[in-house]
Amino acid sequence: MTAPVLVLVMPSAPEGPATITAHRIRQRLAKVHPHIETAIAFSGGPLDQPALKEEWSELVLVPMDLTHLHEVPDPVRGLSDRLEASRPDLSIRLARPLGPAPALLGLVDARLRLATHRAHTQEIDALVLSSPDTGDKRGAAMLSRLSRMWSQHHRLPVHLANDGGGAGHVDEVVHTLRREGRRHVAVGSLWVCENSAWHEHVHCATGAGAEVVSSPIGDDPLLATWAFERYCSAAMGLVAGDPADED
Repeated sequence: MTAPVLVLVMPSAPEGPATITAHRIRQRLAKVHPHIETAIAFSGGPLDQPALKEEWSELVLVPMDLTHLHEVPDPVRGLSDRLEASRPDLSIRLARPLGPAPALLGLVDARLRLATHRAHTQEIDALVLSSPDTGDKRGAAMLSRLSRMWSQHHRLPVHLANDGGGAGHVDEVVHTLRREGRRHVAVGSLWVCENSAWHEHVHCATGAGAEVVSSPIGDDPLLATWAFERYCSAAMGLVAGDPADED
């Protein structure tokens, strides 16, 4: 019996850097698991779906999403619906999103250290953990937990921000910190890949007074490992463990 095709669904339109990141993660998976066919897709628009091969009979869509813990994001469900409409013979399973987890803080830290080094930043007196959205209910709770863990680790105030607008938008959060007297604000990006939304996020953060903004997580091996775990769980009809245990 042929294993289902693993489809990495990026939370982005198929823009240049996002496409490169997707292909690199797919290549990591293909190298470690050559017996599993892999493909990439994007949830950023109605046409952003993989070219379906005639011989494919079963797909597992893995949302490369770092804010949702259990609920599959609506754009991924929309992609699944479009694929089913174009190929009614396909069996499609939706894996659980990668989700936020404590292990991501180390990756954010590494990228923020590099950003501060490049900017010759000498002092940081506040941190912002920024993500594209607030995720689902459990994802939001985990993001709050991560902000507390990050604050305890660095002994600095940490605020959450997202790209959803309002008081939680990154520019408003940075403005708030500066009004509180914090003059050296650094923003850690809990984003998977570079895209136009991330670049706008950087523009807003620096425009509000942030000294540095870290790069997205990118094609880190950890994301490939988690993607394969989600794939296996969905393919076997199992429920994966809580990402809170993934350190």
